[in-house]
Amino acid sequence: MKTLFIVGGVLVAGLVAYSAWQLAGAGPGLSGQPGPNSAEGAPEGSIHNLPVPPAVAAVRAQVAAEKGMADNQVLIETAFEKEWSDSCLGLGGPAESCLQVITSGWEVVATAKGETRTYRTNAAGSVIRTAPVK
Repeated sequence: MKTLFIVGGVLVAGLVAYSAWQLAGAGPGLSGQPGPNSAEGAPEGSIHNLPVPPAVAAVRAQVAAEKGMADNQVLIETAFEKEWSDSCLGLGGPAESCLQVITSGWEVVATAKGETRTYRTNAAGSVIRTAPVK
């Protein structure tokens, strides 16, 4: 019985290690292809290799397009789910009409070409606004 337990423990440890390897972005996902992550060019095992939600991926794609660079060169520093006070994600100007409705979304901090900016999105990532620099 002890031998089976040790062998089982080694098998479980191997499965845990393999899962961690995949989550770190080192291995392929279930489809054989890794999903989008916050920075494919980040060092192996970095938290920046974790998968990101579609709204965060949309920010990364927009920043990359604005900077004229590949998506995987944009580093997502942080991404937090937020609720904004209106449909303008709390960033409406004096000439804008914003629906006064709680809007779920994300606050994303991204770095590209040495510049770090904060972005706000709705839940789907179809609306992205750049927050003013503090």
